[in-house]
Amino acid sequence: MEGNKKRVVAFKDYYDGKIEKCDTLPEGNEYDFLLERNKSHMRETALTFGKKNISFEELHEKIDEYARALYHYGVRKGDHIGACVANTPESVYLIYAINKLGAVMVGLSPLNNEYKMARDIEITKPKMIFSLDFMYSKFKKACEEYNIKPILYSPLLSVNNPFLKGIYNIKQKKEGNHLSSKENRLDKIIKSGRESDVEYSKHINGTCTNIMFTGGSSGVHKGVMLDGNGLNCVVKALDHVLLLEPGMVHLGNIPFGHMCFGRLVLHYVLCKNATYALTLKAMPQDFLDEMIRVHANGAMGGPVHWEALIDNPKLKKGCLNELIQPLSGGELFKPQRLKQANEAIKFAGCKAEIGNGLGSTEMWAPTHVCVGGRNTPGTIGYEIPFVHSKIVDPKTFEEVQDGENGLLLVNGPGMMLEYFKNEKETESVFCFDENGTKWYNTKDIAKKLPTGEFEYIGRIKRNFVSGVDNIYPEQIEQLLLQIPEIREVAVTPIPDEHEQHLPKYHISLSKEDCDKAKIESSIVSIVGSTLGKTALPGYIEYYENPLPRTDNGKLDTTLLCQKDIDSIENKDMYRTDFR
Repeated sequence: MEGNKKRVVAFKDYYDGKIEKCDTLPEGNEYDFLLERNKSHMRETALTFGKKNISFEELHEKIDEYARALYHYGVRKGDHIGACVANTPESVYLIYAINKLGAVMVGLSPLNNEYKMARDIEITKPKMIFSLDFMYSKFKKACEEYNIKPILYSPLLSVNNPFLKGIYNIKQKKEGNHLSSKENRLDKIIKSGRESDVEYSKHINGTCTNIMFTGGSSGVHKGVMLDGNGLNCVVKALDHVLLLEPGMVHLGNIPFGHMCFGRLVLHYVLCKNATYALTLKAMPQDFLDEMIRVHANGAMGGPVHWEALIDNPKLKKGCLNELIQPLSGGELFKPQRLKQANEAIKFAGCKAEIGNGLGSTEMWAPTHVCVGGRNTPGTIGYEIPFVHSKIVDPKTFEEVQDGENGLLLVNGPGMMLEYFKNEKETESVFCFDENGTKWYNTKDIAKKLPTGEFEYIGRIKRNFVSGVDNIYPEQIEQLLLQIPEIREVAVTPIPDEHEQHLPKYHISLSKEDCDKAKIESSIVSIVGSTLGKTALPGYIEYYENPLPRTDNGKLDTTLLCQKDIDSIENKDMYRTDFR
């Protein structure tokens, strides 16, 4: 751990100017950067999948096989190629082969329903779609409508169990997900084309290699055009931030086909010459078992994953003593639950605390990282190397003083090129300063602390005015999550003729028989004393079930706001007397 300690100190020294800043940015595509990083580690393990171990040498041989076969099948530079995949070895080979050929990978979410899948396909018009066969029914109609070739494969392709494969194939045939045509089966395509000649072309920086979908700051669904070399730059930056070393193992549970952060983790781990332990078990109830099974040195999950370790009877003393890099992301971590989760992993032998940060698809994921136990708790840490950020007044765009809330602007080599065929949304998130420097407007409110670290306040699109005060819903939500009886909470604005807006608290209770009077007393004490009277609720609605969430797992405040409109029209909202 002493070596790890020095790496974290070096991260801070980078900002203090005590060490030379990263002087050379990578150039080229993702695959070439990976190959260069792996050259002296070819015999070491790159991927595991169940009991199967795949060396870096085999990884690159497979990528080359796939690239030759895909070229033989018709994939060319600039083609849009859809990928609706899960975390299997074939998915890794496909993604890097598509990149090696200079084609543009379109990340299609396997969580999408048929309508949403058709929407993304209509926007990007991929030439073909590679997918696990059991997902085919979700985009079958879209393929027929837009004359798109589906290429299917089994998640068991790398599993050496003929009986299990047979049972699985019979099931898929019954469900209509199995295509008998050899032209539509990935294994047959690879077998027939692996020896074909191929022409590779040099990657030009600033060229789109990936399109991934996001709702972004405006909530409008759109495709983000990304340059793979920006991903290389973020990976190189993380050399100075994170703790993984060659030969270590990272749990491969985060989907990497359509999730920008999952893709980053995959590329970071492989470029670090560490082992990416692929697993199809991504649910919170599997998290502990999978970390133990693969002897994980690094693992990434949302708060719900780490919370699954609290009071878990399977958590034994020393069962996580190899874990040195636990990271969380996606949403706010309830402070008390974070404390309990850190106590749980400490009991299990982990010597590090859970870290977090801030990022977005538009920046190839992380812009700021808080190293658990090293940075100030409650902050998002420092910007990663190569990334610059500043806090500005939301109206004038002039920089504010340290310690003042403002709009967070960032830039760096990972910054997106544009939104695909959406000029209006693109113009809404890019701005230029007096020097002509281009900035991405995160639409986040944050502040810079005297330590140089940053504190996240909330999303500007959720902010509203009550009386004369700005209300930041995430600030209120973070405070309310300290109350044990509150499982989750969302704050929405209700129009008011005197105060402009009043906060409404949507509170999901941790159990049915909670004492609401006690909860409301805690609300007045915690919120009133910290944020003032105007942040107290004008309305409260209690829920026994979890609050609604979007497809990517975040609280669906848009749906709650629509529910508020319906309640106002039906006149079934009742004022509190806290204000």
